[in-house]
Amino acid sequence: MVAGILITALIAALVTARNADSMDLTMPSILVATRDLQDPLFEHAVILMVPSTEPPLLAGLIINTPAKQQVRDLFPQARQLKGPDGTVYMGGPVENGFLDHRIPLLDGISVIFRASSAQSSATRVFDDVYVAAGRDAVAGVLKDPRITDLRVISGKAQWLRDQLSSEVMSGAWYMIPAKADLIFGDPKDLWSTLVKGGDLEEAEAGKPSELNLPYRLLDGTNWQRRISPN
Repeated sequence: MVAGILITALIAALVTARNADSMDLTMPSILVATRDLQDPLFEHAVILMVPSTEPPLLAGLIINTPAKQQVRDLFPQARQLKGPDGTVYMGGPVENGFLDHRIPLLDGISVIFRASSAQSSATRVFDDVYVAAGRDAVAGVLKDPRITDLRVISGKAQWLRDQLSSEVMSGAWYMIPAKADLIFGDPKDLWSTLVKGGDLEEAEAGKPSELNLPYRLLDGTNWQRRISPN
């Protein structure tokens, strides 16, 4: 269960649609799907924003959607991992083989982890939290016994900056500061706990206008989400 004191602090920092322009839509932040967002690929999603490898696209990794596969199903030589660390998570529709029931594209695999210092293959997200992408980089992290907090992710989400800004402004997402305890805690009730805080903030500020549900544009393996103009 996420610590109550942490949730209280995050509720105070929740950004509603009216304040989205004041926020940096890159990182370090977490997106929380509002109840209005009914897209099956992102419904109930909690997304950590990470440095993008394909500018000008913004990138994020869903951290609360476990797949059926275990880490050792994809990396048989990996050390034994327990609990949430041992599960593969569905990070989003881009480069995610799980979406059509295939073995995930290992080049679309990434890992979020905590470390006292950076590895050559990793990029710092915030504080002591890093992300590494690609089969070899993930395998290297999994071999390091010093790393105890990690999440192996298949696929990612990505947007153009204006697209994501529009989604936040229309009420699709809450934004909160990124915290390691949220990323590496039990993901089971993470969305419901955070969205209740967002509902409370909206009740105090007044409910935003009805959400225009987005449609998706598929171009190869690159999904980009757009807001309908009507």
